[in-house]
Amino acid sequence: MKFIGLVMAGGRGSRLSADVEKPMLSVGKMPMIMRVVSALNRSPSICKAYVAVSPHTPETKRYVLSLAAASVVDTPGFDYHDDMRYAIKKLGNGCFVVVSADLPLLKPGTIEAATAAYNARGKPSLTVVSPLRLFEELGLDPTWVLEIGGEKFVPCGINILDGALIDEPYMEESYFVVDDPSACVNVNTMHDLSVAERLINNRKDNPSL
Repeated sequence: MKFIGLVMAGGRGSRLSADVEKPMLSVGKMPMIMRVVSALNRSPSICKAYVAVSPHTPETKRYVLSLAAASVVDTPGFDYHDDMRYAIKKLGNGCFVVVSADLPLLKPGTIEAATAAYNARGKPSLTVVSPLRLFEELGLDPTWVLEIGGEKFVPCGINILDGALIDEPYMEESYFVVDDPSACVNVNTMHDLSVAERLINNRKDNPSL
């Protein structure tokens, strides 16, 4: 099965004290949005990549339009979930890999593992999570922690869902655990940025990271 990649890049980024839109923030000398789009485009299971922008991210829209790597879909900029539903309804039916634009370490292998799990489990929705322990080891402060089977996990900002069911009040969901920093570093603060930069530099020395 082929999936549609959708990068959510229309938020205000209010927690980040930066003079650029959050998706345009440079990590390892490359805008985060480009890193995320590149990961999607290098994933064999992704047939097409889109970037959801809003009136809050005009520079991001201009940047993406200047590239051949992804198409733009405009959203109202209400909030993450409302804009996600809006974009999916606009793009039509299909299975979507929805990722946040603030995941600069995202790797194609993580996307491939998640899509394989989605196909194997047969449920209409899958959420990628990482152990809370990993966030603590990296010095990250997650905003949302959930308990699964007696253990604590944090959603990573990667979801897979059946777009045909986007208006349903409930979708049966499964969780896919990724114990890898590439999935869990969401850049919401300048501290998060410093963690991402450190890991990017380590990756240059060891590409497997």
